[in-house]
Amino acid sequence: MLDDVLARRRAATLDRMAGIGELFATEGRVTRSRYLAAGIGLALVKYAVDAGSYLAITGRVWEPATYLDPTFAVRFHEAERLPPVYLACLLLWALPFLWIGVTMSARRARDAGLSPWLGLLFLVPLVHYAMIAVLVCVPTRESPKRAARPDLFTPRMTLLGVAACTVLTAVLIGVLTEGLYYYGTALFVGTPFVLGCVIAYLYNLPAERTVAATVGMVTLALLVGLLSLVVFALEGLVCLALAYPIMWGAAMPGAIFGRALARMSVTPDPSLGLVLLALPLGARLDQSLAEPDVREVVTSIEVDAPPEVVWENVVAFSELPPPEHWLFETGIAYPLRARIDGEGVGAVRRCEFTTGAFVEPITVWDEPRRLSFDVVEQPQPMEEWSFYAHLDPPHLERSFQSVRGEFRLTPTKSGGTLLEGSTWYVVDMGPSGYWQLWSDPILHRIHRRVLEHVCALSEAAAAR
Repeated sequence: MLDDVLARRRAATLDRMAGIGELFATEGRVTRSRYLAAGIGLALVKYAVDAGSYLAITGRVWEPATYLDPTFAVRFHEAERLPPVYLACLLLWALPFLWIGVTMSARRARDAGLSPWLGLLFLVPLVHYAMIAVLVCVPTRESPKRAARPDLFTPRMTLLGVAACTVLTAVLIGVLTEGLYYYGTALFVGTPFVLGCVIAYLYNLPAERTVAATVGMVTLALLVGLLSLVVFALEGLVCLALAYPIMWGAAMPGAIFGRALARMSVTPDPSLGLVLLALPLGARLDQSLAEPDVREVVTSIEVDAPPEVVWENVVAFSELPPPEHWLFETGIAYPLRARIDGEGVGAVRRCEFTTGAFVEPITVWDEPRRLSFDVVEQPQPMEEWSFYAHLDPPHLERSFQSVRGEFRLTPTKSGGTLLEGSTWYVVDMGPSGYWQLWSDPILHRIHRRVLEHVCALSEAAAAR
């Protein structure tokens, strides 16, 4: 009796594991009822985990309606202090759902008698909703016989195709950035996934390659494609170095998917061209609807001087010493000095950086407690590393915008001051969670450079 119970439990466990594994499969078919049920079920699971963790960290609730927002613009509304580690976890948590969405859409398309290439539309903002609706509605059709592996692609032709796709990667990135001024999720996730898929597919057509060889080829192709942007003066080395990890992370599952398509002898068809054309369209729609959130970064330091002394060095400060941190050797702009014209609300503070001056009208003058200001003009956030004398990609003007800043001075029991500096800023690049992993530490380092200088000046003045 006990053996029978254990056997049934073991069988049920194996069935559940098989069901979970089936979600990640690349071969086979998916009926429209299972496709719809899996989509709804996975959406509920993802929402439950996201909303639960968000509630635990912030005390606020993600309304279910926010998951219907196609650009995710309201999902992080008023969540400016989300820890970077949490943002990174959210990105990693989203990856398996993206994979399941692409592969199940491809298998549902096959079940409906359509091209599996249409599964790639799952990665195109807004367009993917139309694709899901079509796949849910189209009934099962007789599957065509499995085609023989296409023999028109010799190894030489395959390498030429990979080279062409590498060039296409650079061209598509150039169209999105230079033509549409777009730096969103379709660029950093959708494009590398699709191009990684196509390159891996071509590479595996003449003969099946190992996963390691396929990943290596896609990695090399992506690297060459991005470096070509430097050669043609479209981007700088530092920004591409920051973008490469997320683009590589998106290209790798694309490579696995493309290899699977080649193993199934899926032939190229016009659907692939439709996917490539849909990327700029989805990017344009995403750009027109998305509104980036304002995020706050707070840095603090304890100063062994009273607030009255610290205040004088917060309002304006003398020349800072040369930076010692390696970050400022990469071209990231850093503060040099600050001066102020006038006093009280309406005075104009100018904080001079290596690339120019921030113009900051004072909005709150609560001496010696709080100094707040808006940012009405700002210089470029960095100077790009490039072979060319001057490089001005669109993201230097649009990607990072400082909105306002504030200093708060709180007296401590020891007679010193807790000095806090805040910057509210916008990163108009997607996925925003990834870019905030870089922007937050950079701002903290800039804050610390200023706060440590103010601390040294104030403590020296208090000691006299």
